[in-house]
Amino acid sequence: MIVDLHVHTCLSADSRATAAQYLEFARQSGAPLGAICFTEHRLFPTDPQLEREYAELSERFGIRVFVGIEADTDLGHLLLFGVNHEVTRRFDLTGRMLKSEHLIDVIHHEGGVAIPAHPFRDSGYGTRLDALLARHGAALGAIEVLNGQNSTIENERASDAARKLGLTAVGGSDAHFSSAKWFLTCATELEREVTSVAELCVEIRAGRALPYDFPGSGAA
Repeated sequence: MIVDLHVHTCLSADSRATAAQYLEFARQSGAPLGAICFTEHRLFPTDPQLEREYAELSERFGIRVFVGIEADTDLGHLLLFGVNHEVTRRFDLTGRMLKSEHLIDVIHHEGGVAIPAHPFRDSGYGTRLDALLARHGAALGAIEVLNGQNSTIENERASDAARKLGLTAVGGSDAHFSSAKWFLTCATELEREVTSVAELCVEIRAGRALPYDFPGSGAA
């Protein structure tokens, strides 16, 4: 199952794309996209109306819609999946410079995953991965090694680090616009089908995920 773990809509200040535009673009392309994760900057939406909209879009386009967040921490950006009431009670996810040390451990304890986004681009995670892995263990089990807006060198450094440290390697487009330059560049391939964020977290935590390059995208 192909899942794009890193997509922004107009709910993020630096995007103008709607959820529907991404799904329509995916349908017209014929790409094998099974799910899309909207990971807004410093926003984890809980609006019931938005949940209904995403459910309707998922039904209409045949692509599952999941919600995570790209959180702003003291070391850089973290993709969080499996955010629940306990996480939002303990952290103001709209804030900047959240304490990554605590955030990573708490979301893991709650069954979720914390994934350093583009760890070798505008991030302090990449150069600290050895120390972070020693500190967090399984709570830091995956990193984004294929990011559609990275340079080839940045992606290669992340891939090398994941291989060296035994981390699960995942990918995401980091799309901010529904165009070929931004979207359907790269994603994550799961060994099993998932129907919920909880199941997505189980698969990533189990290491049953690989970075995926869409044919012809040139994202490497």
